[in-house]
Amino acid sequence: MAQNWRDFVDPTLKDNLEVQIKESLRQKDAYTKAEHPGQAQLWCAIASLSRQVFNLTLKINYLERTLKDIIELEEKKIKVKKKR
Repeated sequence: MAQNWRDFVDPTLKDNLEVQIKESLRQKDAYTKAEHPGQAQLWCAIASLSRQVFNLTLKINYLERTLKDIIELEEKKIKVKKKR
């Protein structure tokens, strides 16, 4: 009996792998209609990861702008205090 390839995945990656497999299964109707379903499933997984990266990038950019605004505000407060 052949073993499942997932049993050989590094344990530190296994949870992430399972999440991505489950996420790609949400597109099963689409990739099962492809000429090469395995490749299409991989592309669906890549698209899912790309969406996750995009969303994280938006959040990081927002946080960076917020921190920059806070720093600028604090610098202005310091300048006002020095003028007094």
